[in-house]
Amino acid sequence: MNLSTPLSLLLTVLLIFISVATSQTSSPKLYENVCKDANEKQRCSKLLESNPEITSAKDYLTLCRLYLKMAIEKSTKTQNYLKNLMKKYPSSKALKQCATIDYNELVSSFKSALQELVEDPMTANYDAKVAGDGPNLCEDNLSHENIVPSLSTLNNEMSFLSVVAFLATNHLPQ
Repeated sequence: MNLSTPLSLLLTVLLIFISVATSQTSSPKLYENVCKDANEKQRCSKLLESNPEITSAKDYLTLCRLYLKMAIEKSTKTQNYLKNLMKKYPSSKALKQCATIDYNELVSSFKSALQELVEDPMTANYDAKVAGDGPNLCEDNLSHENIVPSLSTLNNEMSFLSVVAFLATNHLPQ
């Protein structure tokens, strides 16, 4: 056996190793794939990057679970904030509807999406999408009363949570 055969074999193995290592480090992370479909890519990335567990998720199911748990937490906190505002503006019918009906739908839709991830990803995807209806209805109703301008920002943020949940669950196998 001449010396060139082991050297060429070693070189081939080394090139394969470098190729695999390069392809693994250059491929986008899962959360980046979710955000590339968003109209507001930078906003999506910033939202998902706020949770290191989401950015290091190794599969879409894990990413979706983590994200929906985060969305439930954020939407529940916002709903509690709205309920507290009801005490300050007890005569506001729009605020009462937002804090109860509209945000109940938001939180419930996220919870439903989380429960359906494995058994019915298509329904999870639908629930993630319709979660945004609650904040949108709230926004429409509040626009007639003009109570607290910052609520528009909150409604927009909650609606965006729904958009990203929809984009994330789009990556689940149907």
